[in-house]
Amino acid sequence: MDKILSAQQAIEDAHQQLQDAVLEARANGSTWADIGQVLGISRQAAFKRFGKPVMPTTGETMSQRSVDQYPDLAQRFFTNVANGNEEATMSMLHHRVREELSWDVLSSVWAQALSEQGELEGFENTFVTAPKGTSPEAGLLQKLSRKMLGVAVVVTTIKQEAGELQGRVAFDNDDAIVGVYYLPVGSTDFQF
Repeated sequence: MDKILSAQQAIEDAHQQLQDAVLEARANGSTWADIGQVLGISRQAAFKRFGKPVMPTTGETMSQRSVDQYPDLAQRFFTNVANGNEEATMSMLHHRVREELSWDVLSSVWAQALSEQGELEGFENTFVTAPKGTSPEAGLLQKLSRKMLGVAVVVTTIKQEAGELQGRVAFDNDDAIVGVYYLPVGSTDFQF
């Protein structure tokens, strides 16, 4: 067990050393493109991982949040819909989204999925990514850092008796659902 704890501490120390090195490079005039190139990622990915954006309305530094809980939350959401649990389902939605995604809409979409592919059996290949991410590789940075700014999207394969669907759930900074998709597996035409 000591080896495991030591290895975990080494990982945390390495993350901190990398964070410090990036901040030092930025202070010395390196661009996000320079940093991204060294790390083998885009400048946007470098900024998302290491940047410290400031909320213009408050002047406060925006902080990254953990995305570890989102796969479970997304699966719980889809399970609540499948089980007909209106109260639990609707409580997960952002209040503005509830106006457009009523229980009637959510339950009717699931009823169509049921009629075509049968009961929910489980989930597979669940991962967190940024909006428009389509594969686990697109969410690799989030998998490594397990933190991000802005909207986090969970993508999962919804396993049913006779087929599969791709489920996409977008979460805001307050862990409220701001978007939901049920799509054919392999779909690439979506807003988030």
